[in-house]
Amino acid sequence: MRAPSRPTKFSLAANYDPELVPALAAYPVDEVYGRFPTDGVSSGRPRYLATPLSKADLRRYIRLLDHHGIAFNYLLNGACFGNHEWTRPWQKRVTALLTKLGDLGVRRVTVSTPFLLELVKRRFPEFKVRVGIYAQVDTPRRARFWEGLGADAITLESFSINRNFRRLAAIRQAVRCDLQLIANHVCLLNCPLQTYHQNGFAHASDDTSTLFIDYCFLRCSRLRLMDPSQFIKAAWIRPEDLAAYEAMGYTTFKLLERGIPSAELLRRVKAYSERRFAGNLAGLLLSYGFKQPVRKESLWTLRHFWKPRQVNPLRLKPLLDLARLQGWLSPLPECPIRVDARKIPENFLDGFRNRDCASMDCQVCGYCERIAAEAVSISPEYRTEVLRKYAEMDETLATGSLWGV
Repeated sequence: MRAPSRPTKFSLAANYDPELVPALAAYPVDEVYGRFPTDGVSSGRPRYLATPLSKADLRRYIRLLDHHGIAFNYLLNGACFGNHEWTRPWQKRVTALLTKLGDLGVRRVTVSTPFLLELVKRRFPEFKVRVGIYAQVDTPRRARFWEGLGADAITLESFSINRNFRRLAAIRQAVRCDLQLIANHVCLLNCPLQTYHQNGFAHASDDTSTLFIDYCFLRCSRLRLMDPSQFIKAAWIRPEDLAAYEAMGYTTFKLLERGIPSAELLRRVKAYSERRFAGNLAGLLLSYGFKQPVRKESLWTLRHFWKPRQVNPLRLKPLLDLARLQGWLSPLPECPIRVDARKIPENFLDGFRNRDCASMDCQVCGYCERIAAEAVSISPEYRTEVLRKYAEMDETLATGSLWGV
């Protein structure tokens, strides 16, 4: 049964800047989402990407959001808890955390595992629970499973089905709960790294001190530089194309990415709210390469990458060089990657309506390659230097020299 008509709304990543919140109130931002840097329960991002945040900070932030009619969605969206969920210490931690969140004013959480959904619904019925993308809901059957467990909302596996209109329509007809699509991701279509990546994130977000190198991000970022058509193949949604999804009953859209500068978050909300954007689409999609600095905790590099008992820290220089070149650690004067929105055909989505991309050979089809040839450009000097650093990093990892073996 098709869900009843709802006004379109956005779920926006949190960067905890109080000055941004009043500006968001001018747009249909229903909630922002985030979490503490560490809370004893795994999540969907490594700890080193977290924005510094105390309990007092979050309390003030939630009160400010509430004043402007915006909710806060707390992320408990780890894909794996290392089987600790069956232990008494983990049970005590998650119960204490949910109690604390309730005291702070949180009434929404996102989960990616069925047991945690059932736990929250049974012990904390006042919480609305959204199922995260790591649950990989991409069929009507999977959507019905989660709705049957009590999910109030589901984020669909947008990386693979945002342009599969037949599947999207079938899922929307199958359930009554709210369905959310991620509008501005740049992940590989049907990403072969996804399961490995999300499990790596889960274990890099807990309280352990093990080094985490984001191999998957390095690999897919390198692939996009080598094959610019990947920027078109990624199943993002243009601001101009929201109406096509609204017509199917999709009215909730998630905007990434956590921790990025306020000006960039506001740019994304504005573009999608106004249903138009004529600039560089890479600025709406990428999580790095901004003119403004990204807020990080003090001694960030030493805290998360100086692990002399685990690796030779000096061998991490190519990784730090990559971070610098791509603007992960410091601002860039201009984004070296450009996806010109004006060169995307007006009828862009029509090219996917009768295609099942998961069943096709991209080399035979060529649709995205043709568009990329016109719309995507990458600074040659940037591309050469970054690919050289990726090659150095590959050598360091594959030969074992990082670990001295």
